[in-house]
Formats: sequence, C-alpha cells, structure tokens
Amino acid sequence: LLSACGDKEEEEVALIPEPPSANNPAPVPGSKEEAVGKLMYRMAQQQAQGLGTGYVTVNGAWTYTGYSHLTPVAQARLVAVDLTVSGHTPNFDPDDIEIVDGKTSISYGSDPHIAFLDTDGTLLPADAPVPAAPNPSRMLLIYGFPRETPTFKLFYWGKDLLGGNTFPVAEAGWELPPPP
Repeated sequence: LLSACGDKEEEEVALIPEPPSANNPAPVPGSKEEAVGKLMYRMAQQQAQGLGTGYVTVNGAWTYTGYSHLTPVAQARLVAVDLTVSGHTPNFDPDDIEIVDGKTSISYGSDPHIAFLDTDGTLLPADAPVPAAPNPSRMLLIYGFPRETPTFKLFYWGKDLLGGNTFPVAEAGWELPPPP
C-alpha cells in the first residue's frame, strides 16, 4: 500500500460478483465454496452500508512523526486524521475509510493505523471498550500520503464522508506513544 503511494489510481470494489468465465469458474451449487462466497458477499454488503445514516466529523489532521506500524516511502509522509464517527451501525469498519487527494481525487488507500480515543481526544487504554454503535466513536487514523499534497477527502465504500469538502493537513500535532 505505502510503497505504491502515488503510483496507483483509485480502484472500485464491485459488490456484484464477476460472471463465471474460464479463469473464474462458477462454484458448484451447494458446495462449501458457494456457501463461503455467499457469506462473504453478504458481509461485504453489510459493511458497505455500515455508516448507515451516520456521519463523520474531522477534528483535525496533521503531518505525523510519531510511532506507527506504517512506514512511508520517500515521496510520502504519514498523516494523522482525528475524527469522530456518529450514528453508524455495528457493521461500520473504520479500516475501510479511504484517504483521497483533495485536488486530484487520487486514492491513497484505506487500512490506516487506528488508535481509539476518548471523547476529549485522549488515547483510550488498550483494554478500554470502544463505544458501541451508534454512539460517537473518536479515533486517530494514520495514513501514508504524498508529502506535497495539502488537502484530503475521506471516502467509505464510495461515499464521500466530507460532503465534497476538502480538509487541510496541518504541519504538526500530537503523537502516539510507542507500545510497551
């Protein structure tokens, strides 16, 4: 993901399976493969609709220099996005929030480093429960993002979370402590 930063355009995820072909044969009716395929399709649909009527509020964003399990390539930097998700369903998965260039709309992917926060923005202890949906859940998402890109948008399964607006990346902010 991060080594491809800037090399790849946004990919669409299709919820409708591709028709059978020589390279993609249809599963045998009643087989385990067919059952697993149907289950995965149903789960993807539920997750894609996980935001429901909820919404996202960006509390801040900055160039991030602290601890993360992500390591960007030379032309990238880490960007931290502090956000609150409210009114979502239990199927919402913050892992699927995608960061997109605010000007070109090129996607730089999802699967951020995630740290959950208390409502006041302090880091939740590792053993603390995350608020259950639809209650507000605040989190810090850390992404690899181009160094020279000043603004971003956020998407969730194709839905623009910022209503067409872009959000600026500040020069600095707070950092996560390294794990014990």
